[in-house]
Amino acid sequence: MSDLQSRLARLVDGQTLPLLFHTAANMEPRQLVGVAERKVRHAVVPPLPVDFDARYDSRVPERLTCSPGPLRANTAILRRSLSADERATFRARAAEATDGDVTFLDRTVRVEDGDGVGWHGEAVYEPPALWALKFHGFEFLKGAYLGHDDPTDCPAATETFPWWLADWQADDGTDIGTEAYLRRAWTPHSVSFRLMNVARYYAWLSADEGHPALAARLHRLLHRNASFLANHVEHDVGGNHLIENGVALVIAGLLVDDAGDPWVETGVNVLCDAADQFLPDGGHFELSPMYHVQTLTRYLTALDLLRRYGRTPPAAIRDAAERGTRFLRAIEPPDGELPLLNDAVHGESLSLRACLRYASAVGVDPGPSTTTALPDSGYYWLGRGEDALLVDAGGIGPRHLPAHSHNDHLSILLWADGRPVLTDTGTYEYAPTEKRQHTRSVAAHNTVQYGDVEPIPIAGSYLMGRRFEPTVEYGVADGVTVFDGAYRRAGGGPDAYGHRRRIYADDGWWLVWDRVTASEPRPVHSRLHVDPSVAVDTTASADTTASAVPSAFALRADDDGTDGHGDGEDGRNEPLAYLSPLDADEATVGTSPYYPAFLTEVERESLTLGASGADVSFGFLLSTRPYDAVAVECDDDGPATLTLDGTERGLPETPP
Repeated sequence: MSDLQSRLARLVDGQTLPLLFHTAANMEPRQLVGVAERKVRHAVVPPLPVDFDARYDSRVPERLTCSPGPLRANTAILRRSLSADERATFRARAAEATDGDVTFLDRTVRVEDGDGVGWHGEAVYEPPALWALKFHGFEFLKGAYLGHDDPTDCPAATETFPWWLADWQADDGTDIGTEAYLRRAWTPHSVSFRLMNVARYYAWLSADEGHPALAARLHRLLHRNASFLANHVEHDVGGNHLIENGVALVIAGLLVDDAGDPWVETGVNVLCDAADQFLPDGGHFELSPMYHVQTLTRYLTALDLLRRYGRTPPAAIRDAAERGTRFLRAIEPPDGELPLLNDAVHGESLSLRACLRYASAVGVDPGPSTTTALPDSGYYWLGRGEDALLVDAGGIGPRHLPAHSHNDHLSILLWADGRPVLTDTGTYEYAPTEKRQHTRSVAAHNTVQYGDVEPIPIAGSYLMGRRFEPTVEYGVADGVTVFDGAYRRAGGGPDAYGHRRRIYADDGWWLVWDRVTASEPRPVHSRLHVDPSVAVDTTASADTTASAVPSAFALRADDDGTDGHGDGEDGRNEPLAYLSPLDADEATVGTSPYYPAFLTEVERESLTLGASGADVSFGFLLSTRPYDAVAVECDDDGPATLTLDGTERGLPETPP
């Protein structure tokens, strides 16, 4: 069976077809038109006896001048925002490229064979497709201009990369209008990367002064790519793609003198129109912290460059940058690392703290955040110091763009003593594989599952079925912070159910209580995935003689004891936190995969609590100190009192 036949078979099977319908039904008309238009272009354009490259080249002015100074200054600010380790990684990537090896997404491809660069080698187009997109987007140039202050310190800058770019321009396979060109070298998303990287490389190298032949080549490359992108802005795709298009046109247009003004105008209009992707609380509407940082970085860049080139940034761009930065400061966890919620990994955007440093350097600094509720994005903090719990109570992102959303409703993350304890799963890849399905599934998140049912059906790389919006109440009552979230699976039938999660928090403890109601009894599981640096132990005081469920688990730093926690009496690190199951019929320790970066898998431990029935209630206590006895008394509405080592405390019914 061919790849096309295999894809068609998956699309029309009985399980996937309804999801395809629901996904398409929520798409905007311009998205559907865009899909059809690309298919028509791929069928019609390649056979035409037209040299599209020559048409674009003919529009390049005989004399094209550039002003690299402001862009060079902005690039220096971006470079200084990185940590020493991040800059070292970029330098290592540039050195590898000098030898002909390019690494993206934790996969290295040998691209140089002595006779040229294998722009269309088999390994380039192997999954994930994002690898080829980055390669043709010249992302390898980042190693030079973000790793090194001075081009003379990087042989790849003046020896290797110039002839790579010449080789790309001379390759027939990179001509505009070749087969599937909008899905390969001329994918607008890739063109955006190519423009930004070439422009920054040019400015960093100051090619017009020391390398006149290279400058002429880069002038032509910039003009042809900017002209193409201006004609192919991804209004049909939207989301982060649209923002990448807009900032690429702004960067290229500002760098190129008068000839670039139309690109600046187009790019600014795109960014102004896309500014509403940032929700009222500042979060990017795709609800992925990684894409939030990527899109925020673009707005910060546009804001700074417009000012440096003597232009007044529109209010929409300034407001988006400021709101987005406030959100990022508010979502910053104790360890300062990016929470891997929805489609998010490390290493594909600036780190969270590097982005905040960049924002501050370009004049956007909201200062420390005391925000605990981000209701538009659906994130709620219970605790805001070194010990903190974050609840993800958001729905699916924009209805027309659910591509990066997961079944993570009412999931939690926990940090103790500034370290991650309970984490999300991350993302392995975007291809429609078993690992992709797992990362998007409810089982991959720290929440509850009814039977084997997905709250929202998922399939393929991005398909999602009927959706719902969780309801949330949140506040402080009687000194206790209370979160109360609930949803009901859309539709009827035997898989219909409702889930309500209440969380009560005070100094050093969090009580998490779940109730699942359904039409028929099934097993209900609450899963808790720990960070790979954490081990799960049954506490020494746990009495398992009367029950199959241990009374408590210790969540212990699994390292060499040099983290500042010190060793306990058994020679191991003192626990970061403790977990006490409450009213669960079972509690088991197993393992689950963790994907901190694309194509990277790490095994970590996980806890699963369970019970069965059509109306099931159980929960657990998380705490930073051990308790010998933990008990919860419930009334008809849920937990009423919590008793810790004989001390009883009343629990508020609902937040104020």
